[in-house]
Amino acid sequence: MQGSVIQLDLPAWDEQALAARLRELCAARIDLRLTDNGSTMMSFRPGTLRRPAQLRVHRMFAGAPPEVVEALAHWALGRRRDAMCRILDDFIAANHHLVQRRPVAVERLETAGAHHDLQAYYDAVNAAEFADEIDAPITWGRFPALRRRRSIRLGSYTPDDHLIRIHPHLDQDFVPDFFVRYIVFHEMLHAQLGIEVAPTGRRCIHTREFNRRERDYPEYTRAIAWHDHPANLRRLLRPAARIA
Repeated sequence: MQGSVIQLDLPAWDEQALAARLRELCAARIDLRLTDNGSTMMSFRPGTLRRPAQLRVHRMFAGAPPEVVEALAHWALGRRRDAMCRILDDFIAANHHLVQRRPVAVERLETAGAHHDLQAYYDAVNAAEFADEIDAPITWGRFPALRRRRSIRLGSYTPDDHLIRIHPHLDQDFVPDFFVRYIVFHEMLHAQLGIEVAPTGRRCIHTREFNRRERDYPEYTRAIAWHDHPANLRRLLRPAARIA
């Protein structure tokens, strides 16, 4: 089993049968729920004298073979040995296509800004860096409230709706096009590499591979230098009225 890839064929368990098997393996009261959570594949809350333990796992585990169910029981019991964790990691990775994404409403996407055209940047970066393989739509995010802030999230990629959002404060004349393109590339790289989820539930976004690929981006050094200049960050943090 170690290092193998486990992929679903047909569902093997219903919720009650899987819960019964886990209670048997754990020798404990367990309240199991199968979920459609798009980001957390497994979560566990220990029980008390009055309340059974709460185990939530993605619906993909309804098709888990016996060895994966056994590994899940070990995980719930806190026996998170490397071999068992690898079994769970392999199972989740092989069946991640079963994680449902919320449909994106195309009509809400806005790419043409007053100073920067996200779709033009996206298309250029997709061709140059990703062989036109990225299919996540892109849009300007919602304009924030007019207030001073200490930090700003310049972009995001959300796996649940498979959508890239870019902060609208970047659509200003003092922000250079190479910097916006870098932020677009950064989020496209998230869309390509995804999020690594360990059996512990810990999500790793900036993996070694991600960091290596990002450093290889041609405009990386110039973009980081612009971002790290205190004057540029101060201007980005200022409240900015939306341009109609």
